[in-house]
Amino acid sequence: MSGSVGIAGPSEIAARAGAEIAERGGNAVDAAIAATLAALCTEIAIVAPDAGAYLTVWPPGEDPVVIDGGIAMPGLGRPAERFGAGGRAVTVGYGGGLQTVVGHGSVGVGGAIAALGEAAAGWSALEWAELVAPAQARARAGFPLSRASHTWLEYSHAEIYGWQAESAAVIHDGRGALRPPGSTIHVPGLAESLDVLAREGPAAFYTGRLGTQIVACVEAGDGLLCEADRRAYRALRRRPVNCSIDGWTVALPPPPAIGGAVLAAMLARMGTAPSRSWTAAAVAQLAEAQREVREFLQSGSLEETGGETLEALLAWARAGGDLDGHRCPSTVHVSAVGEDGLACAITASSGYGSGVLVPGAGLWLNNCLGELELNSRGFHGLAVGERMASNMSPAVARHPDGTVLALGSPGAERITTALLQVLLNFLRLGMSLEEALAGPRLHVERGEEGWRAAVEPGLPLEALRMPSRVFDGLSMFFGGAGAVLHRADGGLVAAADPRRQGAALVVRTAGT
Repeated sequence: MSGSVGIAGPSEIAARAGAEIAERGGNAVDAAIAATLAALCTEIAIVAPDAGAYLTVWPPGEDPVVIDGGIAMPGLGRPAERFGAGGRAVTVGYGGGLQTVVGHGSVGVGGAIAALGEAAAGWSALEWAELVAPAQARARAGFPLSRASHTWLEYSHAEIYGWQAESAAVIHDGRGALRPPGSTIHVPGLAESLDVLAREGPAAFYTGRLGTQIVACVEAGDGLLCEADRRAYRALRRRPVNCSIDGWTVALPPPPAIGGAVLAAMLARMGTAPSRSWTAAAVAQLAEAQREVREFLQSGSLEETGGETLEALLAWARAGGDLDGHRCPSTVHVSAVGEDGLACAITASSGYGSGVLVPGAGLWLNNCLGELELNSRGFHGLAVGERMASNMSPAVARHPDGTVLALGSPGAERITTALLQVLLNFLRLGMSLEEALAGPRLHVERGEEGWRAAVEPGLPLEALRMPSRVFDGLSMFFGGAGAVLHRADGGLVAAADPRRQGAALVVRTAGT
């Protein structure tokens, strides 16, 4: 029994789902799973149950473990003519503009539910059905359209979520206008699907009734996904990428996730900066570290994630070198830590959304095959069964004195740069957890004329060696991190990023 559990989630609904489970006697892993399930079901357009996910779990006194529930390339047994079909290219204006491919052909094999089930099998103190219950209750009663969902839908409601009648009906009113923030959303069939998931377990999503409904829907739209793909899928336990910073060990997802190695490389390239504050020189080094790592990644294919490109990246970063020498919010993150030191960080993504809502099941499907920035071989270019690259980087950090930090963020390629700055703010500059999350951020991006720094106000920019794009204030564009800290004295602190409508709670567990 952990005594207390801290939960940070992407919404009040998610955080309270985790708190409810902790109050029933659940541990940090239970709370994180319940919060993630609630987010997958209620953060519509941002994410969906048919997502990919990575989990980092670090029990006290044991080695950390990463559970890989990443998206897999479908198409087992499909004829050659099916590859390349079922997709439609769209452009939306979010973050300066992005291109993606939507439709039934953009749907990969989503592993989030399998990964949550694997975590529950390994560390849960409660039954699976109990963990699904908070999401069931919200789906049945209806839930408010979150501000984060509405922000993304303002750009995507027509091009992505409006082309299929079943999908469009959920997010639009009778006149065809996008529903306002806070309006009650009912997704037809979702509560019933969660009933099946609770009763039959995670396997229902792959080889059971829900898996069959998903495959039938994709088949009707000339997509690749088939029953063989879902039967073959397994969540995998992997050894994390571990990096060190100022006495802390940080556990991060390994390949095929690229985010962990990218974050570790950026931390290495920062050296001992910043020392006391974000000076102009330290900000310039932050920008250069990001640019150099991004340029290094572009020298190899992102799908070569079996080791060569990313191991070379880490070796290059650790060597020191010469420092002179993608963009949607469709991700959610949950962090949870117990008073016993058990820590869990979960990040899930369904890409930009395919726009496909499975009729009668209430399940929106991912469009991860259509995330062009993560598919350098092109649409349907991966080998069947291969796992996609991912920026997701759920992190757990431990200090020898017993302090534990669970941390993560949504934000596509801005996940790693957000976490980089939060870690430096908290671990190196000694900011409080709330200050570390709220501090202004910088993200180096590729503009039409080369590299430039997208930056929030408050950082000194006079030493930058690239153009800058300055925002008016804190923006969801830079992620929405959530973190929970277990202090050496046993106290818990939970905090949510002010950029997003997140929430953080510390609750007592049952019987304490």
